Amino acid sequence: MLFNPQKNKSKPNYLEMHPFKTAEFEIVECELVNILVPRFSSKFARRYILPRMRNPYFRANLDELGSYLWLNIDGTKSVAELVDLMREKFAEKVEPAVERVLTFLTQLYNAGFINFFELTRRNDGKHTWQP
Repeated sequence: MLFNPQKNKSKPNYLEMHPFKTAEFEIVECELVNILVPRFSSKFARRYILPRMRNPYFRANLDELGSYLWLNIDGTKSVAELVDLMREKFAEKVEPAVERVLTFLTQLYNAGFINFFELTRRNDGKHTWQP
């Protein structure tokens, strides 16, 4: 059987999910955002190599569209609300808006820069936050 209605109920709809930031960032000129990515993740490198370096971070530079979306990710807005904000601000420039926003959020999630409240769980298996 290809369709299992019980299985699909447990998966949240991507447009109803609520992203939140997990990475540090800085705002540079004209409200453009640089996401700060730590150079090292191992304890050894952080302790012995990092103090000798000038800057402990790489910078992931976001363009105008990405910066606007990043600044509006606050944990309270759903992905659908973020798509609507992008459409209001950029109109035709962002179309197809849903696909572009979903792709960008997926890239941020895969890089570890954001997470979703619906995907985070406490130790007892319950969500930490529910809309």
